[in-house]
Amino acid sequence: MEDIIRLLPEAVANQIAAGEVVQRPASAVKELLENAVDAGGKNIQLVVKDAGRTLIQVIDDGKGMSFNDARLCFERHATSKIRSAEDLFSIHTKGFRGEALASIAAIAHVELKTKRAEDETGTVVLIEGGEVKEQSPTTTANGTSISVCNLFFNVPARRNFLKSDNTEFGCIEEEFIRVALIHPDIAFTLYHNGKLTYQLKEGNFKQRIIGIFGSHFNDRIFPIEQETNYIKITGFLGKPESAKKKRAEQYMFINHRFIKNSSLHFAIESAYEQVLPDGTHPLYFLSIELDPATVDVNVSPTKVDIKLQDDRVVYGFLFAAVKKAIGEFSLIPQLDFDYDTDLDLNNVPQNGPIRVPQVSLSPGYNPFNSFSNPRSTYQQPSHHSTSANPDWDSFLKGIKETEVTVAQPEEQKVMQFEDSAQDMLAEVTSYIVVQKRYLFVSLQDKMHVIDIVRANERIIYENYLQALKDQPVTVQQSLFPETVVLSGARAELLTEIRGDLLKLGYDIEPMGGGNFAVNGTPHDEEAGDMQTMVENLLDEYQSHLISHRAERDKNLALSLAHQKKAVMKPLSNLQEVNHFLQQLFACLLPSITPSGKKVFEVVDVEKMF
Repeated sequence: MEDIIRLLPEAVANQIAAGEVVQRPASAVKELLENAVDAGGKNIQLVVKDAGRTLIQVIDDGKGMSFNDARLCFERHATSKIRSAEDLFSIHTKGFRGEALASIAAIAHVELKTKRAEDETGTVVLIEGGEVKEQSPTTTANGTSISVCNLFFNVPARRNFLKSDNTEFGCIEEEFIRVALIHPDIAFTLYHNGKLTYQLKEGNFKQRIIGIFGSHFNDRIFPIEQETNYIKITGFLGKPESAKKKRAEQYMFINHRFIKNSSLHFAIESAYEQVLPDGTHPLYFLSIELDPATVDVNVSPTKVDIKLQDDRVVYGFLFAAVKKAIGEFSLIPQLDFDYDTDLDLNNVPQNGPIRVPQVSLSPGYNPFNSFSNPRSTYQQPSHHSTSANPDWDSFLKGIKETEVTVAQPEEQKVMQFEDSAQDMLAEVTSYIVVQKRYLFVSLQDKMHVIDIVRANERIIYENYLQALKDQPVTVQQSLFPETVVLSGARAELLTEIRGDLLKLGYDIEPMGGGNFAVNGTPHDEEAGDMQTMVENLLDEYQSHLISHRAERDKNLALSLAHQKKAVMKPLSNLQEVNHFLQQLFACLLPSITPSGKKVFEVVDVEKMF
């Protein structure tokens, strides 16, 4: 019998390694940017086309490479960062394995141009699918320029798994931000499809945060600084009022390397526990410096996960530092001497037309005889229980929090609710509201416990879908338009969906440079903080886009409904209760939320006794 074990060809081995290191275009961006930083570049440019599918180019003015090094850097495990195993415990650079360039070259067309300051000529290297096609002297500027074209050209299965351009560019932008944030002493530039997305000049940490996320962050953050002989913690924390429902704008760096660590994240959340509303998460931009010997970064190919020699000690220091900073700075007005006034932006475009505010009203509008109002302005309902306070906590705890799978199309599920929903439109004569959230009513001689917030989400969601389809919401023009400032990928995403937002009552006009003017809002909605509202909407939309790949209309309706679900006015009388129930049971799927959570529970009172 013949032997069956064979050594893999080098090209195949490189492609397998590339599957670990280069999972998507953003992975290649991360590796190339980190190489540029390690090379000592002070001006780094990132050029991207078609969200990295067509081109990823990184240009730096670092120290460059010699003729031999330019070829050797594409070999697996070729590195200038370490010489022995002991060096793994004193790593001060971002890259050290020598896998990145070899992996990228195995699945793309790569052109490298590099030159050292002391050399008269530079070097160009051309590689296709791991095979060197050319290496020769060339004329080029000092530093290195590396272009990665047609990523995954020889691995079509991996290319087919890439998501939309917006999603992939969002991931690229995130990697760019992670590198640029922790290196404010380096100037960074990002171009996407020929458009300038970011131009970040040298500065301090706060100026870099404001340069990336917008001038409004100047009032959202406060500093943190703690230094001992074991650890140094610096950076900025978000004020409690700037907390978000999504874990956005949370950046933690250890020894100038972006990391994710659940224990340290929990330390920050715990320190904020007494000052944040339920269901919200703080902003933070933290730089932690430790002895490299106490940090193991050689855990995964992406180098995002790390291990700490004593995570309990770091946890304790971080918790105490955040707690102290919140107490010292969160409620104290501060003068900001580091703020760059060049980052201030005009609210009105210089050459833009002056628009006269117009108010459109519907004189025949009546909320109690129409289901066409896609904007519920309800607040939390008040407690209407007239009985002596029974133990509702124990009773409600027994109701299962079942999640319903919604993988099937909604049309396939409607049959099981169709008959019962129509029968439930009969008026109720009494009701009880418990814990300001649960509505107890008798329908079809059965006791129903309805989660008012979830029911409202279902109502708003279906009204939004109707508005996007054929019943646009009336826009009320604002007397003083509010300006919203967004980063690159978010600005592109808002530009893409602003036509649909207009149907939902939001008149948003791009002003250039990531600035948008909110000229109008739905006619029955009170003006609020549009900056926070738009940011949360885009976070929700992007999250659903990645996790569910939902249709555009359903994704937008779901994202906005999820934000507005808890906005209800009190159910103060039977007329409002009946109207609310009619809206709910007129929905296509009244029993579940758009994300698949149970809306109501039928309680068999007789069985309870």
